[in-house]
Amino acid sequence: MGQKKKVEFHTYRYMLNKLRDKDLILDSDFLSIEILKSRGYYNLINRYKSEFSKEDNLHFEENVHITDLYYYHRVEDDLRNILFKFTINFEQIFKESMAYIISKDIGVETDQYLDFSNYRNYTKARKITKFISHQMEKCTVNPTLYYKKEYGDVPPWILLNNLTMGQTRMYFSIFPLKLTTYVVEQLLPMQDAMPSAHKNLSDFVFNEVLRYRPTDNLNEADFEKLEERSKMEMIELTRDMISIIVDFRNNLAHGSRLIHFTSRQSLNHDALRIFASNKVFLDSEFYSQGIGKNDLFSFIISLIILMDKFDSLYLIDQLDAWQKNNTRTQLSKQAFYHFLKSCNLAPDFISRLKKITIDKTGKQQNEEFNRRFDL
Repeated sequence: MGQKKKVEFHTYRYMLNKLRDKDLILDSDFLSIEILKSRGYYNLINRYKSEFSKEDNLHFEENVHITDLYYYHRVEDDLRNILFKFTINFEQIFKESMAYIISKDIGVETDQYLDFSNYRNYTKARKITKFISHQMEKCTVNPTLYYKKEYGDVPPWILLNNLTMGQTRMYFSIFPLKLTTYVVEQLLPMQDAMPSAHKNLSDFVFNEVLRYRPTDNLNEADFEKLEERSKMEMIELTRDMISIIVDFRNNLAHGSRLIHFTSRQSLNHDALRIFASNKVFLDSEFYSQGIGKNDLFSFIISLIILMDKFDSLYLIDQLDAWQKNNTRTQLSKQAFYHFLKSCNLAPDFISRLKKITIDKTGKQQNEEFNRRFDL
């Protein structure tokens, strides 16, 4: 086994000389040191050098300044902060819908809703409910501690607050079909199909999904099979979008790079088409470039489809402001569009997001959003 490299300390002056040797332009030593102090050599240079390097990855391309990397870092930081906030919003909606249907259909007592026999896939359910029970037992903070002391039980809406998004998704994976369907109905935008307040997946599939499917020559039995298959397609799409949100949320929480990051889960093209037309992404973009499949764009699409619709509009509004703030100068604009390319985002990705189907017409959405926030 070869001898390992030795970690060494380097002064900021040494770092500047090293960067000059790599052909990075430093317009001011003072400014460059301040940038390194605020961002760190590793977080700024090592994290982004591949985006600005020559093929040898040892030297920077011509006319690359340290401020280019700084703007690049700032653009990503701003986007990370925006997206993380909205993953928290989604998490609240997701957990609330789960807690409600667990409490209603299974019960509010721990022995009831953590009984693995209430869920599908008994072997998996036994492991997951045992794990969740252990998480609850070892929790020593309020409000869980308060409920354990005062009631001797922890209701689902309190328990779920203590689970991570990954653990919550794991719990959701063992839900029986009836409970799963309820959660999907709360998350998917389907009011267009049902004027009433109650959202129903069967009605949505019949009125909205099947009109995109060839059904003219089907007999009644085959039509029912197609209808059932389409319902499961919507459920699987929701599960897949949740998985993508969890993967990106973990990335955001750990401060990792968004550029070149993709989820382990991919979205189903045909199912996604119900909510995202070719004005959002083209078939060729999806299949050849992965746009909307499991990339950053697919994560933002998933948030917009599954969140509360005012949150979805607010997210788009925040992304608009993010773009404007980071394209005020030629230098920042150059870094911004360079960043979008590294993230597999189209230059017009924000205007594409506005074409996603989220309940009402865009005009109605904007009017209600403006009234709500006094804009």
